[in-house]
Amino acid sequence: VLNEQGKLGEALEAYNKAITIKPDFAEAHNNMGNAFNQYGESDKALEAYKKALAIKPDFAEAWNNLVFPLRAIKPKVSNLTELAIYYPKDTGFSHYKVYRAALNYIMNLGGTSVEGTLDDAVKALGAAENIVINNPCYDSKGIVPEIQLPEKVVALVHFGRSGTGLAHSLIDNHPQVSTLPSIFLSEYFNHLTWESIISDGWSKMVDRFMAMYDVIFDATSKTPVQTKSLKLLHDIGYKEGMVNVGNEKDEVVTVNKELFHSELQRLMSFYDHLDPLIFLKIVHKAYEKTINDIRKKSLIFYHIHNPDTHALLNFVRLVPEANWVMMVREPLQSCESFSKECFIQNDHFGVATRILSMLFEINSVIYHKQNSIGVRLEDLKRRPEDTIPALCKWMGIEETDSLYEMTVQGKRWWGDPNSPDYLKDGMDPFGKTSIKRKIGSIFSDNDQFILRTLFYPFSVRFGYAKENREQFKSNLEIIRPMLSRLFDFEKVIIERTGAEHELFMKSGSYLYLRSGLIERWETLNKCQTYPDMIKPLKI
Repeated sequence: VLNEQGKLGEALEAYNKAITIKPDFAEAHNNMGNAFNQYGESDKALEAYKKALAIKPDFAEAWNNLVFPLRAIKPKVSNLTELAIYYPKDTGFSHYKVYRAALNYIMNLGGTSVEGTLDDAVKALGAAENIVINNPCYDSKGIVPEIQLPEKVVALVHFGRSGTGLAHSLIDNHPQVSTLPSIFLSEYFNHLTWESIISDGWSKMVDRFMAMYDVIFDATSKTPVQTKSLKLLHDIGYKEGMVNVGNEKDEVVTVNKELFHSELQRLMSFYDHLDPLIFLKIVHKAYEKTINDIRKKSLIFYHIHNPDTHALLNFVRLVPEANWVMMVREPLQSCESFSKECFIQNDHFGVATRILSMLFEINSVIYHKQNSIGVRLEDLKRRPEDTIPALCKWMGIEETDSLYEMTVQGKRWWGDPNSPDYLKDGMDPFGKTSIKRKIGSIFSDNDQFILRTLFYPFSVRFGYAKENREQFKSNLEIIRPMLSRLFDFEKVIIERTGAEHELFMKSGSYLYLRSGLIERWETLNKCQTYPDMIKPLKI
């Protein structure tokens, strides 16, 4: 509580007392690392996170937290090999190589070595324990051949707030496409999720899966689902608009548990072993049978949304031929909408992570190596009659009337309740309020100039800006010294919280943002673009 109030000194005293009472309290060490990080004491933050991991080696939150002080340290070291000295040491933990490889991949994002670190991380995941489970009751002589499952998988990801919920709702109910509701399974491919599902053996897998994702079967469920760092999202069925569907907004998304349970167990019996991908495919099959959808599906549409690095890498390992759709939107408009809640709460760290996630996402090596396209939200809303057929052609599915309606389980979906346009545009999937929103609620003209310059190559590629290379080069030179000064949105947060300017500029979140922005600037200064950016859908 003290930490949340910004009373970092008092928070550190409390953490020290907790650790004195219970030295092996990993959460207290991790929280102490967060406090040191906010003080800008990167070395002490790293040591605290390492102590947490020495006690609890699979502490996902502590592994993810390492990124922030490491990024602050990164500009001070000569190369990434030297940075790796600061990584946690191997203590014999069975998944150490997986976590270290994932950390190394994150620290190399946007750099020339990232492809190699991606391959290393995928190999580490492939060599991990418990990646398959065997069927103890399988009889190859008495069992019919395995059922036919869709081979093709399309994964949907976001770019800030860019309309992934809309895209998912339009794809829903397509006769050739199998998809589950909402973003409930965005962390499904985290290896720890799979280990939890199989932890009680083959016979209990269905029970474990259903207990973990109870919200699939009743959107009013209070059982939370996992998000990044294995944190929990509560009341997600309400937040995603799954409890007021149908023409009268009086229906809840539900699935008959008994029918699903028996059907999934029946389908599992056809397999001598399962991995996370095959299991997810037969989950889709059981889901369709339970809701009485007997149409033959050729493709799985997976709303992976905004996955944890481990979930993302494991998905890449299991589905190397995946097709990726990124919903995109005018970068500053998307970034403001994405950061709004954090800005209102004076959560500088939240705003910083959102800005950087968007700047690094546009040329992810994953999209470069696999089949991927970006779909402009503006095109989907302004010219759906051209955009939807083009997307269908790219996905290899037929154009149908259902693609022009927002549904979930074939029932009318009324949009994202968290959207500021929820009441204004309502059920109109092609309402234009969101794409007409003026920029300036967070970013001043000065802030916009910096960010527009950093987003320039992406904006040109997707038609949000006209190409002017000479002006771009000039703007790059202008913004470089500006990156070392306060943004105007940061000054607002300082004024509202009463923080001291000098202390704020030494904070971990400030240093983290600067390190990332300067890294992106250096790429642009060297290459004049971001190499291997995602390409737009051809319309």
